Amino acid sequence: MIISYLKYRRKAQGKYHLHSPLVFDLYEKVLEKACEVPRCARNDSNFYEELDKRLKDFVNDNPLIFKENDTVMIVKDIHRDRQNEADWERLKNDEKVRLSIDCWRFGMIFVMDRLKKEHYILKV
Repeated sequence: MIISYLKYRRKAQGKYHLHSPLVFDLYEKVLEKACEVPRCARNDSNFYEELDKRLKDFVNDNPLIFKENDTVMIVKDIHRDRQNEADWERLKNDEKVRLSIDCWRFGMIFVMDRLKKEHYILKV
């Protein structure tokens, strides 16, 4: 998994390199706030509960962007092992998934038919 992590670090972008206003806003309002949790507690269920809460609030606060039939989900441990990485690749390459975000320990999937297909690798 070391090689996988090094590839992630080489490709990962910070928020100032994002060209999507939606992803930039998501980074500031969801990821940065949730990741204020100390690093040692990030695998804890409290971290994922906080992340899920912030993501739901973000979706609800943006009714012009997110429609009723859109799906947004968090996928845990996407790089834990080769099987999880293969599952993540299969999921993000699904034709219904329009936006995917790799944050190393977890990923985010957006099924929104109005977007063009994009994949981001973010430093958090």
